[in-house]
Amino acid sequence: MKTPLLIVLCKVVKIQACFLCNYNVYLHTIYVRNEGLALVPKIRKIPSIEQGLYEAIRILKDVGIEDAVRKYTTAKKASLFRNCADPDLAGHNIQHIDSVAIDKECLNTDGSHPLLSSHQALLKKHVDENVNVRQKNLPDLINQLAIIIGEFQTTIHKAQSPDGPGGAKLTAEEKIKVNDAINRLDLTLKELKIVIGEEK
Repeated sequence: MKTPLLIVLCKVVKIQACFLCNYNVYLHTIYVRNEGLALVPKIRKIPSIEQGLYEAIRILKDVGIEDAVRKYTTAKKASLFRNCADPDLAGHNIQHIDSVAIDKECLNTDGSHPLLSSHQALLKKHVDENVNVRQKNLPDLINQLAIIIGEFQTTIHKAQSPDGPGGAKLTAEEKIKVNDAINRLDLTLKELKIVIGEEK
């Protein structure tokens, strides 16, 4: 016996309605949990402490931010740090001890340190603007980045070589060299962000 067309259409409409209902609930959940931060981001200067803190909030979310500060300093609400990440709220500034705590938790989570990176980039920008250092243009930085990536790969290969001092396992000296290579790469990427941000 064939199913009447009207019943089939009703079933399809009901299924679609359920999907739409679940989808709306899902969007509402994302919005509430992030309190609009991910859905309506504000434009922030790059580099800036506000941008670094915004990246940290994106990584850790409110719960992670509060846990990090509670673990390493004293308990504070995530709303305080969202205010500090807002470039329109000039009276709200993150304390240095809290920025260190948040970076520690970011390191534990995904190996990044967004606030330290922002701090380094701000200092580098200051030096470039206030000391007689030639401003690098975009092609120069791209060439520099290619060279540093090549050097970084060489450093990693040497450190992990079975013929090295520690074999495939990194020695303390090799870890320092790898870390220095990562820092050079990170600083070059920050310079690239600065130049791209200043391009008209």
